[in-house]
Amino acid sequence: MPLVVPLALTEEDGGLTPECEAALMAIFKRYDVDNDGALSNTELDAFARDTNGDVFDEDTLTEITEFLDLDSNGHLTLKGFLQMYNLQTSSEPEETWKDLQKHGYDTKLKLVASRNEDNDDRSGINNTAEKSSA
Repeated sequence: MPLVVPLALTEEDGGLTPECEAALMAIFKRYDVDNDGALSNTELDAFARDTNGDVFDEDTLTEITEFLDLDSNGHLTLKGFLQMYNLQTSSEPEETWKDLQKHGYDTKLKLVASRNEDNDDRSGINNTAEKSSA
């Protein structure tokens, strides 16, 4: 059986690869349910619960508010979300892979399954339409 080597998550300069950034942006958009460009406390809790099984602890929330980009309401922006993952990926890329896999991404950073029921429903409709047109 051939060895599966996952794509790199970071560039040589330490920045996230375009593929990794695109996957993270899609995850962010899934949780930004009000489409205001930031994760409210409720949205961030939903993300953390789906990713880690529980909401972030107080220390993690303090780090987020002190070191990452927030909007005027103190909510985590997309820029802050990407900063959070850039920090994690530079020190623990395996943790980022675990998170990506929990959100349905394979080792090529392709979405193969979604935690979002709405996306699953649309996929089922599209798959049915594709099958009936074949």
